[in-house]
Amino acid sequence: MNTNKVLYWGVLGVFALGLRSEYQSGRLPAMQGLADRAESTVCRLVSRAEQTVALARVLTTPQPFAAGDLLASTRDREWAQAERVRDQARAHAELLRERVQAQSELIRAQAELQRSQIEQIRWRAQSQFRFTNAARRRVTLVCPKTGARISVDAGLTDVEVGDNF
Repeated sequence: MNTNKVLYWGVLGVFALGLRSEYQSGRLPAMQGLADRAESTVCRLVSRAEQTVALARVLTTPQPFAAGDLLASTRDREWAQAERVRDQARAHAELLRERVQAQSELIRAQAELQRSQIEQIRWRAQSQFRFTNAARRRVTLVCPKTGARISVDAGLTDVEVGDNF
């Protein structure tokens, strides 16, 4: 029974380490967004709780400088929240930059593929016959598939060659 518990906790620990590694490397954007939303929600709850405690302290303490403490803590909290928003904006900008880079690489690959397809079409569209000049003003056609040779007088103006040899 203890062996099963040790194995269970060991596997769970390895899974947690792997998940943490993937999260930190940025390969789980959905979980990062979820964590960011949870962080902002908790931040709002904590700031509201702090405001409530500060208000209760102001109402229960007759000292005049308690309101100054409240303003200082509010400024610090707003600064920290602004810093978190800047960090989130930087992370979002980095994610967008990576997406744009991936899309540009995809477009480059597609352009290269289209260029190679065009080159193949050009190569296929070129004449599939080789013309060689022979002595006595004769032209010899060589079929690239069968290797058959056809000799034609150069004095003829039109020579038609069918698809079948």
